[in-house]
Amino acid sequence: MNEGFLGKYVVGGERAATDDHPPVIHHLPLSKSVDSALAVGVAMKRTDDEETGVSWEPLLSTDTDAEPGAVVDAPCDATGENGETSALCVVHGCVKRRLLKTGDGKDLTATQVAQLAGNGIFAV
Repeated sequence: MNEGFLGKYVVGGERAATDDHPPVIHHLPLSKSVDSALAVGVAMKRTDDEETGVSWEPLLSTDTDAEPGAVVDAPCDATGENGETSALCVVHGCVKRRLLKTGDGKDLTATQVAQLAGNGIFAV
């Protein structure tokens, strides 16, 4: 009988999720308006589109009527014709506070962090 490693799988790079509370992570469909790269930690807002149904796009620092409902967990490149059409996001659980940003690169406000918590995503 031979015993040994068949192979190893290594996940590289930093993720937004933490081990403090097991996260729930889903691929969320991106709004057709998203045509840029999304960094780990970007807060996402839900949008409703008559044509495509529910989709997601980055929360901007200027959004006053939208709440963050997800956080990008792995880099996503939606640029170009062959860009990604969904983003891997934390929809429940703990995320690293220091990584949280809006889609335009600003730190989340205390209100936005509280809104995340109200939606089941806890910044630690």
